[in-house]
Amino acid sequence: MFYFKIFFLSFISLSCSRIYLGSYDQVIFDEINQPNSLSDNIELWEDGLRTEGERNQYEWWYMDAKLDDGSVIVAYFYKVHFIKDRYFIGFNYTSPEGKEFFKLKYFKKSEVQFESDSCYVTMGENSFSGNLNKYKIRIDPIDFDGFGFDLVLTSNSSPYRPQDGIIKAGESYFAWLAAVPSGKINGSIIIDNENKSISGSGYHDHNWGNIPLQRLFKSWTWFRGKAGPYTVIVAELNTVNNRGGFDIPILFVSKNENIIVDKFGNRELYTMKNSLIKNIYTKKNEPQFSNFLITSDNNISVAITGIDIIENINIFKRMKVPLPFRWAFSSSNIDPYYTRFSSNFTLKLNSGLEFEGKGIMEIMDLQ
Repeated sequence: MFYFKIFFLSFISLSCSRIYLGSYDQVIFDEINQPNSLSDNIELWEDGLRTEGERNQYEWWYMDAKLDDGSVIVAYFYKVHFIKDRYFIGFNYTSPEGKEFFKLKYFKKSEVQFESDSCYVTMGENSFSGNLNKYKIRIDPIDFDGFGFDLVLTSNSSPYRPQDGIIKAGESYFAWLAAVPSGKINGSIIIDNENKSISGSGYHDHNWGNIPLQRLFKSWTWFRGKAGPYTVIVAELNTVNNRGGFDIPILFVSKNENIIVDKFGNRELYTMKNSLIKNIYTKKNEPQFSNFLITSDNNISVAITGIDIIENINIFKRMKVPLPFRWAFSSSNIDPYYTRFSSNFTLKLNSGLEFEGKGIMEIMDLQ
C-alpha cells in the first residue's frame, strides 16, 4: 500500500505538472522578431476588447491608486476562457494602518458588456470606461460587502506599450498596454457603508493573451513610480525554459507628456538583481530579490529598493485550489506567489542628474 501511495502521488504530481506547464515541445521566444506594425500613436481601440472569447484567451483591465491618506486601492475586471467562460472583479483595499480587505465577485455572461472601439467594461453595476485621457471606475458596495468607490482617473502622462505591446512565441502571446502610466485620482470611496471624498495618484493598464501565463513565463518583476516630474515603468519578464529561458527587460520614462526612454529587450537594456527575499516563501520557491537595477544603452538607469511588503499571496490558496492538488503541485516544485512592495527608487539621467522617488514593485513567481 505504501508503494501504491508513492506511485499515485508521483502520477498525480506529473499530471499536475503537465496540466499546469503544458508540453515540453514549445516554440522558442525570439526577442528580435516581435510584432512591431503599429505606429507610436496609441489609439482608443487599443484599450477596448481585444479577445474573441476563444479557448484559453483571457483579458483584464486593471487600476491601482495610492491615496493621500496612505491607503491603497486595487481593482481588476477579468474575462477568462479556459475550462469555461468566467467573468469577475477583484477588489483590494489596504487601509492607512495596513488592514486589508479583499473580495472576488463573479458575474454571469448576461451581466457583462464589452466594447471594442474603446475601453468600456460593465459587470453588473460595476464599470470601467475611458478614452486614454480620463477614466471612470465604479465598484458597487452592494457587491463588495459595503466597500466601493466612484473614481475619476485623469492621465498626466502619455500611454505606453513596448512596440505593439505583444510578447509572442509562435502563435502564443501575452499583450500589455499601459493606458495611464501615471494619473490623478479624485472621487469618493465607501468603507463599511460610509462615504468620504478621496484624492491621490493612480495607474491603469490592460492585458490580454491566448495561453496560460505560466506556459510563457516562469516569473516577472514589474515596477511603476514617480520621481519629480518623471514617470517610470520597469519590467523584466522571465520566459520558461522550454521557451528559451530568456529575460525580457522593458524600460519607460516620461516627463509629463514627453517620452524620455522607450526601450525593450536585451539589445538596449541591462538588468541586475540583489538582496535575496527571505522568510516569506516556501523552501521550494525560486529565489526572488527585492532590489532591481535596470540600465539603458544610453546610460539612463533606475535603481529600485523594495521596502515594505504590501501583499504576499500564495496564488493557489487565493484561488482556493483543493489541498490535495496543492500538495501534488508542490511535489512538482510548483508553488506560485505574488508579492507587492512599497519601494524607493533613484532615476539617473545620462546628464548626471538624479531624482529620488517612490513606487510599487510586484514580483510574480508563476512556478
